[in-house]
Amino acid sequence: MRSLKLIIINALTLIIGLGLMSGSVSQRNAEAARFETIPSLQVNRLGNMRGQYLTVLYAVGSRPFISTDSSQISISQVKESRTVYISDDSMTLPTVQVEKEGFRPSYNIIVFVVSPQPNYSWVNADGSVPQGMSLTNNHMSSLINAINKTDVDGFIAAQGEASTLHVNLVK
Repeated sequence: MRSLKLIIINALTLIIGLGLMSGSVSQRNAEAARFETIPSLQVNRLGNMRGQYLTVLYAVGSRPFISTDSSQISISQVKESRTVYISDDSMTLPTVQVEKEGFRPSYNIIVFVVSPQPNYSWVNADGSVPQGMSLTNNHMSSLINAINKTDVDGFIAAQGEASTLHVNLVK
């Protein structure tokens, strides 16, 4: 009697396991969204920087706990980068889609860099270049500022993805 129960339990386990593997029990996929949409950004207070270039880095990085200096940001990966010529006090950058890798966040910081030259590339304080950033000889910056993903997520929750997020580059 005891061996009959054991055979039945093993057979049921095998049937359920094979059913799960073949997908006959569940037709759902646990795939995460492949892209995350970042709304268009209107960067304000650029008047004193006309003639320079604004580079926006959608990145995975961190800030030091003690320092509030934006130049001390450490970036491990640049997901997207956009550079525009500053010709007015305000510049609008279009919506960007950033690819996710698995279930990790696609980015956690947006860094704004004003540089006198168009081909700016970020180099961390330790001399390392973030993954996804092409290395150039231009590391000069007139201004660096950043916003966190939580700021963007809060804006999207309140205004929606179709709205434009206003960022004041100079406080």
